[in-house]
Amino acid sequence: TMETVAKKPPSFLPSFRYVAPRLHQGDRTVILGDAIHTVKPYFGLGANSALEDVQILKRSIESTDTMKEATESFSKERADESRALVQISRELDRPGLLGVLTFIVPIV
Repeated sequence: TMETVAKKPPSFLPSFRYVAPRLHQGDRTVILGDAIHTVKPYFGLGANSALEDVQILKRSIESTDTMKEATESFSKERADESRALVQISRELDRPGLLGVLTFIVPIV
């Protein structure tokens, strides 16, 4: 019933996490998209960031001689931006007036 639903505690968005500065394992495996940088769903950045990851991985493969160099290059190039995306998501998750101001002021 509606009363049962109304009594439930509020739910919160998941914690936003950043994997690490190394976005590869070995010389043939990389992680992309939300696997390395989760963001709030209403940002509209998840798919865009994943596409940027793919573009940078492609460029890394084309500009290096080995897959090992390519995966290391990809990690180096994407690590800082991935960390920044997660940090932005965390900062905009503040409660109360501070959260509202943190979300609205950058838009204005």
